[in-house]
Amino acid sequence: MLRICVVPWFYVRSHKMPEHSLRFAVRIQDGRTTDVWKCWTTTGKQKRDVYMTSRPLGYAMKLSLHESGQWHVGFDSNKKDELFPPEQVPPTRFLGKWLRPEAATMPQVLASRIYFPWSSPSEATRDPPPDTVWLESAPEQQWVEVAVFLVNVPAPMDDWPGRMELGTELVGRLPLEDGGEVIVVHRRIATGPQILAINGTLKYFRDRSKQDLAEANRSVMWGQEQDGSISFIETRFEVSRSSAA
Repeated sequence: MLRICVVPWFYVRSHKMPEHSLRFAVRIQDGRTTDVWKCWTTTGKQKRDVYMTSRPLGYAMKLSLHESGQWHVGFDSNKKDELFPPEQVPPTRFLGKWLRPEAATMPQVLASRIYFPWSSPSEATRDPPPDTVWLESAPEQQWVEVAVFLVNVPAPMDDWPGRMELGTELVGRLPLEDGGEVIVVHRRIATGPQILAINGTLKYFRDRSKQDLAEANRSVMWGQEQDGSISFIETRFEVSRSSAA
């Protein structure tokens, strides 16, 4: 089941580690964009861990793909207690947990997918990093799919997952310690994943309230697909004045 996270624009800075990173976003011809997503690996820690987040998540929440096979979406371990008022601190920082121990030994694993429907771009993202890889938006009724693969065997630099059979195009590659790499590709697809009805009570970060929803313009949903990959959908988010009051 995909879950939704709506976060007004604000940022939580985290401690910088030595890393290899790749940033990407979708842009339409008139200049409107999705937000910038970041995938990165750390170096010097003797761990083949991979992380991913985006600006709407404020770098306070991220997808962690640990070499052990323990994968999760959750709050940054150093930020959970800071994000919520004391009476609303969740019992755990994990929003979703999955076990994929086979990912460290298989030749390649589809780890994550990010979907951008044709309607996703809204206003231009603020101060995008200069190294952002811009992907062309899909035509009406179609989607852009970005796929993140963990590759444990040497791969030719002129080849990547899905290049021939699915027509994928390369976004970028990141090295993993002790060999292997992360390969990120993209393609257009006719339809995206089915979004189930969302129920529950909205919860807000510290010093945020229902009134702040009027400032929100992006939503992010996540869940696990049948093939085990962790998927995200970024869509445009609009709130009427009456519902945000």
